[in-house]
Amino acid sequence: MEKIIIWYAVSSIILGLLLYFPVRRFIYAISINRLQRKENREATEKEKTEIRKRANLIAAVIAFTFAFLYNRVLMARYFGQGG
Repeated sequence: MEKIIIWYAVSSIILGLLLYFPVRRFIYAISINRLQRKENREATEKEKTEIRKRANLIAAVIAFTFAFLYNRVLMARYFGQGG
């Protein structure tokens, strides 16, 4: 039982890390494009830095939440735990 819990935690963290970087890049690109379309100009470095910080936080929440929930479903399906 303890090994399954450790496996769940480790695999969730690894999946979260693997998902974090592409999600962060995607959110950053969408946010920059939306700002540039709205303002009809290029984003300044200050704006890009602020958007990058916000994209980091949003991507971390999305990626790790998805990873832990997805692994929870897999564990319930294959090992009958939780659910």
